[in-house]
Amino acid sequence: MVINSWWDSWLKDIAPYAVLLRLFISGACNADEFEIVFMRLYLEDDTNWRDDIFKVLDGLFAVVDSYCPDDDLRAQVGGADSAQLRLEAEKAFEALRAIAS
Repeated sequence: MVINSWWDSWLKDIAPYAVLLRLFISGACNADEFEIVFMRLYLEDDTNWRDDIFKVLDGLFAVVDSYCPDDDLRAQVGGADSAQLRLEAEKAFEALRAIAS
C-alpha cells in the first residue's frame, strides 16, 4: 500500500524543510524546538540549491539565527521573538511551495 503525503509533490531535498515548517506553523513544535532542528538541518545541508530556493532558506536562516526567547536579552540585541519567527516561517513555507512544489 502506497501512502501519498502532501509533500510528495515537493522537490525531494525541500521536503524536510517543508515538513518542519508546517510542524512549526501548526504549533506542533515550539520556536525553541524549531530553532534547534532547523539550524541542524540547514547547517549540515550541502545541497547546491537553485538561487531562488537558496534565497528563501538563507533568509529564514538569518531570522532563525536572530531568534532569542529571552525578552530582556532580545531587547538588548534586537533579535526575533517566537511570533516573528512563526511569521517568517509562514512566508518561507509559502515561498517554497510556490517554487518547489
